[in-house]
Amino acid sequence: MNQHEFYTLLSHADVLLSQNRYEQADHILSRLLATGYEGTELYKMVIVCRVGQNRYEEAEEMCRMLLSRHPDDPFLFYIMATISNVGRDYHQALKYLDEAILMDPANDVFFAFKAQIQLQMKDYQISQKTAEVALELNAENTDALNVRAASLIGQGRKTEAFETINKSLATDPENPDTHANMGWGLLHHGETNQALEHFKQALKFNPMHDHAKYGMSEAMKSKFPIYRYFLQLMLWLGKMKSGNQWAIIIGGYIIYRVLIKTAENVQSLQPFLIPLIGLMLLFFLSTWIFSPLMNLYLLTNPYGRYTLDNDQKQSAKLVGIALSIALLFLILSVLLPENDSILYCAILSFAMMIPLGSMNNPDSQQNKKKLRYFTAAIAVVVLLYIVLAFISPTSFSGLFMIPLLLLVGYQWYANYVMLRAE
Repeated sequence: MNQHEFYTLLSHADVLLSQNRYEQADHILSRLLATGYEGTELYKMVIVCRVGQNRYEEAEEMCRMLLSRHPDDPFLFYIMATISNVGRDYHQALKYLDEAILMDPANDVFFAFKAQIQLQMKDYQISQKTAEVALELNAENTDALNVRAASLIGQGRKTEAFETINKSLATDPENPDTHANMGWGLLHHGETNQALEHFKQALKFNPMHDHAKYGMSEAMKSKFPIYRYFLQLMLWLGKMKSGNQWAIIIGGYIIYRVLIKTAENVQSLQPFLIPLIGLMLLFFLSTWIFSPLMNLYLLTNPYGRYTLDNDQKQSAKLVGIALSIALLFLILSVLLPENDSILYCAILSFAMMIPLGSMNNPDSQQNKKKLRYFTAAIAVVVLLYIVLAFISPTSFSGLFMIPLLLLVGYQWYANYVMLRAE
């Protein structure tokens, strides 16, 4: 391969990378690497290609190799920050970005990415200020505009947020990120129909845009008034840092236990407390199973099913199966009232909707595996109880508490896994 052919292929690979056509670019870059050429620019393109293909370990290894040769290259620190961000190691990602910014303080892209990470950490005011630094360097940086808008939404400053998003749309009217941001902003505002239009626009420009697809599914589910209020509550909770979320979870549980004890000891208050306890229990259950139940509805919708990813579809189907089994056992318990174990089977089958509906919620595959294994273990115990309950209803009724305690333990563990990921 002569020099002209080499640089022609290198230029072609660069174009493919700009179009996010990583597989095709990888084929060309592999050929160029096979020539034995070790130029820094080629390696950088290979690293970008590996990141685009989600081959993060290879990208990191190559990036560290280049850093040993060029420790003053800010782009390499930017890539390392990208890899750390994918692994949700936000603090390390910020350290890498600070190194990059120290070397190239006029790079608006670095500041925009730093603001995005701070937004993911729910440091809304800090994220806003960092995004504004990026905008001082480049007033048309769409990523910085979007992050600033999302940070303002996190602070409840919706009017300013919409002004920023409109400015971003004026800068780049076909940017799917901006339309997705506008959609989520409108969802926070409870304006479902307008949100749907912006999610449609985002998916028109990028049919694989995950944030827009998720927003579209939430907007479609918000057509139901009950879910609309539920979503508003979840969005409000979602803006909190994990410590505050834990305070609400633990505080709510303590209040729940206090109300139960009070109802047991003060009979005159039972007519008031029992409905309140029931509503609290219903709320706790809804936070786990409402969304997958609504996803089950979307599976029946010819358009809604395309907004769900494979994990959401799997959870929705399993929740539907658990609900069907629970209803079957409930009918049997009415037909065979002398067998109390059948009612317990109905309760456990219904409760299985909690792990089945939430085991795919974590972003990281590692955390998903943890919850899936826990769910599989509970399912085995529940199945064993059901079998024993039909073999000898009276002998094994006391074992009901074992799967029930496992289900309660799952809720606490799942909260720990998902909130710890922040």
